[in-house]
Amino acid sequence: MASSAVSELVLFIVSLLVAGTIAGGLYYITQDLSDGITVKGKSVSTTLRTDFEIINDPESIPLESGNYIFYVRNIGKTSFVFTSDSVVVMVDGEIIPPANLTFTNLDNSSLTELRPYDVGQITVPSAFISSPGYHRLTVVLDNGKERSMVFEVG
Repeated sequence: MASSAVSELVLFIVSLLVAGTIAGGLYYITQDLSDGITVKGKSVSTTLRTDFEIINDPESIPLESGNYIFYVRNIGKTSFVFTSDSVVVMVDGEIIPPANLTFTNLDNSSLTELRPYDVGQITVPSAFISSPGYHRLTVVLDNGKERSMVFEVG
């Protein structure tokens, strides 16, 4: 009699321990998933609020002092960094070395970012666009947002 009660008590305690361990594991997994969804949601939200466009006339790219001038407008709801460390510029799929690029905020030259509706200027040496004809300019922000434009030089 007593031995069956003890064995039932041991089985009951073991089943409580197993159930507690499983519940703890499920809680941990659920919390980890929830945290991951929150982080990813914030990242996607920032990406969706960041947007820009290249606003040059593709048939008339300004050439000043041996440099082509391209204009970028922030059409998003958030600011983004506008420097050679955070923006990648490619012409015909070739990355222009950051040391050869100049980035200027035309609305406030003291800022190294483009706020909403600000216009920025990217200066690219003509050595990287030497042949006449059509070329593709691609600008990529540090968050992966990119825009391209096909343009013609004479």
